[in-house]
Parts: sequence; C-alpha cells; structure tokens
Amino acid sequence: MSDSASADLTEAGLVPPEGTSEDARADSARRALARVLESEELRSSPQLSNILRFIVEATLEGRREAIKGYTIAVEALGRDASFDPQADPIVRVEATRLRRALERYYAGAGAADEIEIAVPRGSYVPQFVPRRLGEPASEAPVPEATIPEAAGTIVLPERPVRRRLRLGRVTMIAALALLLLMVVASVTVEVMDPGGLRALVAGAMLKPLDRSNRLGIPMVEVRTFDSTGGTPLPPSEVTGAAHAVTAGDFAARAIEVRIRDALARFDLLDVLASPDARPALHCGAEGVSPDSAFALAGLVENHDDGSLSLLLRLSDLCDGTIVWSHEFDDIRRGGDTGIAEASLVRDIMAAIAEPYGIIQARARARVIAAGGPGKAGPYGCALMAYSYWRSYLPADHERAHRCLEQAVAADGSFALGYALLAELSLDEVRNGVSPQAATPALNRALAAAEQAVELAPTSAYARRALMDVRFFRGERGAAISAGETALSLNPYDIDVLADVGGRLIVLGELERGEAMLASAAQAVPGMPPSVDYHRVIAAYLRGDARAASTAADQLMGDGYAPGLLARALADQLAGETEAARADLRKLIETAPAWGSEPDMMIARFFPNPDVARRVRADLVQLGLPLPKSSASAN
Repeated sequence: MSDSASADLTEAGLVPPEGTSEDARADSARRALARVLESEELRSSPQLSNILRFIVEATLEGRREAIKGYTIAVEALGRDASFDPQADPIVRVEATRLRRALERYYAGAGAADEIEIAVPRGSYVPQFVPRRLGEPASEAPVPEATIPEAAGTIVLPERPVRRRLRLGRVTMIAALALLLLMVVASVTVEVMDPGGLRALVAGAMLKPLDRSNRLGIPMVEVRTFDSTGGTPLPPSEVTGAAHAVTAGDFAARAIEVRIRDALARFDLLDVLASPDARPALHCGAEGVSPDSAFALAGLVENHDDGSLSLLLRLSDLCDGTIVWSHEFDDIRRGGDTGIAEASLVRDIMAAIAEPYGIIQARARARVIAAGGPGKAGPYGCALMAYSYWRSYLPADHERAHRCLEQAVAADGSFALGYALLAELSLDEVRNGVSPQAATPALNRALAAAEQAVELAPTSAYARRALMDVRFFRGERGAAISAGETALSLNPYDIDVLADVGGRLIVLGELERGEAMLASAAQAVPGMPPSVDYHRVIAAYLRGDARAASTAADQLMGDGYAPGLLARALADQLAGETEAARADLRKLIETAPAWGSEPDMMIARFFPNPDVARRVRADLVQLGLPLPKSSASAN
C-alpha cells in the first residue's frame, strides 16, 4: 500500500491496533464495504452502491483529493464530461440519500459490524469508524459538524454515533407499537365502538390522503361487486357465511380484487382503501382546486352455460352522474382463468385508467372548468405535460417544464413529477424543443429518471422514463432491463407496452416489438404519435414500403420531429424522393441538431449500429448534411 493510501486510512479514522499491517486495514475496510453493498438498503439502489464503492476505493487507493462532486458524477454515476455540479445537484441529492441508507443499515442489519462506514455532512470522503459494541451509549448530545467539501475529513465521535443508533431503534419500536395499536383499534371498533374510536382511526387514515389530495390526482373507490345467477355451493364448501353463496360470488370477488390492484398501479390515480378513507371533496368550489373522485361498481352475471357477463359503472362522486358504463359479455371460465381475467382487466384499464381514458378526460374537464391546469397544483403540471405530447408546441413544453420544476422543488417526494421532467428533457433531444444550454438534456433526464425510480421503485412510469433515457444514451442492455421491469410492474398499462415495444424494434428485436405494438393498438386504437412513429420504423426495417407509407399517413403535422424523420424514411423506401427530401428539410428546421450534428442524432435515435448505418445511408442520399470529416471517412 502506498504512503498516501496509508495516510488516507489514518485520517479516515481507521487506526490499526498495534501490529496490524496497512494491507490488513484496507482488507477490513473492503469487507465492511462488501457487507454494506450486500444489504437491503444498498442492493436495490445501483447509483448509491456505485457512489459508495467509488469513494471507498478512492480512499483506499490514496486518492482522497479525487473525491469531488464532479468525479463522483462522471466516474460513479456515468455522467458526461460536460457535467456541471453547480447546475446539476444530483451528487448532493444522492449523497444525502446515501447517508440515510447507511444510518438505516447500521441501525439494523449492520448493528454488529466492527467497522462503520460514514459519510460526514459537507464532505464526500468516507470515514471508517471502529465500533466498540460492548461500551454503553453516551447520553451526551450529538454535535453537528459542518465542513466544506474541499476541507479534510473528520473522525466521527464513536459514542454519539451509537447514541443515534440507539435513538433510531427506539423510534422504530415506538412507530411499530403505534401501528399495532391502530390495527387493533381498527379491528375492535367494528364491534365495540362504531361511532367513537372509529372516528379517531379514520382521522389517522386521512393524513396520508391529505397529501394526495393536495397533489390533485383523481381518486377512485372500487366498491364491492355484486353477483347474480349461478348454482349455490354445498354447505361443505362454505366457511363462515350465514347466507347462500354461489361460485359466481367468488368470481365477482376475484375480478373486483384484480381491478382494484390494476388501478393502484397507475401513477395518475389514487385508489382509496375504503369509502371511510375518502377526504372531504371540493368539487369546483370557488377558490379551491377541484377534486376528482370516482366510484367503480360492478355486477357479475352467471349464465347457465358456465360463462359470465360483467357490467361496470363508473360514477363521478362530485356530481353523482354515471360517466361510463360497459358490459363485457361471454367471459369463459375454461382454460387458464388467470390469463382470461388479466386480459379482461387490461381492456378495462385501457378504457378508464390510461392518461387519455375516461377518468383523466373527466378530471381534465373539471380542471379546465375551474380555471385551467395552472390552478390545479402538481396534477395540473402533469396535465400540461400530456397536453404537450398531443400538440408538440414549444410553448406548451416550456409551460409544463416550468410547472413541474416548481412542483418537485415544493415537494421533493413527487416521483411522477421527476419522471415527467425526464421525458420533457428528452424532448429537447428527440424533438428539438426548448433547448436549455446550462446542463445537457440527457444529464438532466437521467438525474430526474433515477430520482423518480428511487422515490417510487414500484412505479412502472418511472421505469419507463428510465428506459427512454437509457435508450437515448445508447445503453441497450440497461434500456431493455428497465423496460422489462416497467412491464412487470404494470402489465395493464397499454402506454408502457407500446413504448417498450417501440424501443425493442429500434434495438433490433423486431418481431417481439411489433407484437407489442399490435397488442397495444388493438386495445386502444387512438394511441400517441410515438406509436405510429415506431410502426413506420418497423415497416421500414422490414422493407415493407406499403405498410411504412400507411403508418406514415397517420403521423401528425410538421411540429413532431420524429414523425418527420419517419416520413422521410418511408418516402425514401417508396421511391418518393422529392417528398422525402421535403420531410428532411422540415426535420432540420424543427430540430436543427439534425443539420449541425447528424451523426450524433442518428446514434441517439438508432443505438443499434446496423440500423444506424442503414438509416444514415438513406438520409445521406436525401441530402443530409455531414461534417467534412464524416463525409471523407465514408
């Protein structure tokens, strides 16, 4: 080990017992690192693991001076060399999250570890704190240490560290006791006190919903499904029921549970656990952002031939009207019941839960009637983003981007806001809209998408945003992995299915991607323009000029840059050279980077090298301007 590495270990607090070699000290630190990286707190967060691994190894190698915000961003988080730590706070944000993760680990699974790795506030340089577990904890107050990044490191006092751990365990035990008390109370009040303690429990349940209500996201209550018809079950198959039960009752319950579960997977919806949990509604009251709340009721009818019919009614709880009703006929129980039910639920979600489904359409109408998205809080910002993805007008992009930045600044836990910001930042690349010179768009998009995933690891939309960012960064494996995770988190979201299918097409998995697009188009005929774009690209790659032209005809006007690119390729494939050149000229006008940095844009849109070469050759034939060095090389 070098002298500088040895000195760094000493300054980092890892003072060896007499006779301990420097290599042994480093081995101890690496074993401590390995234990943390294998923990639940770090295992599910690749970016936190990368940061911790980098700063520890840099310290062990005697490179403490390299542990700065810029080097962490570039070497640990994969940011571009143009990263500006003053403009992009990602390292500061992740360092704060890393400190919390380490505190949780050493308060729980790592309580018996001999060495604690700590990252002091104000510094990214780690400390290795030997822990004397048998020593009683000090009751002295914990001093707060604040040091600038450029300064050296400090040795954390051992006793205050254990004091914090002890307080953390006490707090956790108290929280668990309170939770147990609430559960017991909620069970007991049904029998003993239906009007007294019940109100207190309901009041406690309203607290998390207050935040959701402030976000303004539509709320949905799934009511108990009724059942009619069917053969009564024999008494031997009925447990704990005081009335006749049929097989249809169990079918109704199964469908109800599946629908409630599916609705809960959509980020733009809050599913109420029960009618008692619904907060007071402000349905368009003057001066108050309007709430949108709905109730979904169902009736399962059992037929003599063994089939089922499902009648669904969606009611607006603000005005009491039925806003959607649909009957699903000839549902068969034979074969794989789970697959049949999943297909049924996906069709229902396509009608009511998608961003352009009935619930969001109704909520948008109420927001507009109350003064517009600008007065609807964070949910209004989300509506602005989706409005932009229908119009692709630069003014709509700027308005949505500004609104979402303010929303996440006010509420750092707004995961959907970060995911939407990631997609809007990507549009600076794919659609040439509202470029911001301060920080590269892909850097901002990656930071926002990773933050969304960290805040909401079960959000399919957050994973979809991460997939899109990885795709445009040319990271094929990471993009496919994020897309598959998004599908597993919400297999009912047609929008996610279509986007993943489109990415697979461009990445070379043509057959699988087209099957996903076809499935999405069958469930929801009116899909966003990106679906038609990918349909054109799929037909172009197959050499099917007629299919490419047909899909290109569905693309919107001249403001959608990917649509212009797809139309140019479709026209070129069909031999309509003049039309293709006109589309290429419009593409460069809409997204100037296609004229100034054509190779970079081709690589962004087509990470598969074989596909990129084919697209490049066709665009060059149409007159795509290339830098002299690129032209001479080809």
